[in-house]
This record gives sequence, C-alpha cells and structure tokens, in this order.
Amino acid sequence: MLGAAGAALVLTAAFPEAAHACPVCFDRDDEARIAFLATTGLLTLLPLGLVVGTGAWLRRRARELRGDEGGGGD
Repeated sequence: MLGAAGAALVLTAAFPEAAHACPVCFDRDDEARIAFLATTGLLTLLPLGLVVGTGAWLRRRARELRGDEGGGGD
C-alpha cells in the first residue's frame, strides 16, 4: 500500500498536467470557476450538516424521552 502511494506521488510530480481533475477546475472563465468552487463547498458541507443535524435531533429526542419517564403518576 505504501509503495503504491509512493509511486502515485512520483508519477504526479513527474507529470503534473495529468493530475488536473477536469478542464472546468482550471477554466479561465471566472464565472465557471466560481460556480465550480461554490458547488464543491456545498457538496462538502451538506453531508456534514446532515450528520450534525441528525445528531442534534437524536440528542433532543433522547432528552424528551428521558423527561417523560420521570413524569409517572404524580
């Protein structure tokens, strides 16, 4: 595994033009570049937001259920 990572690093350093992800990433048009970066940010933050939101909801729901248990017959 370490050998494969080292080989990939050497090949990337030897042929940097092959490492470009796509033509849009390095487009000279500012509008396309800004759209690409905005989409990248959205797709990075969306799953993190979903995980945090689900965790907050589960925590609130657990607190509600714990509060209902103590109410009993009084």
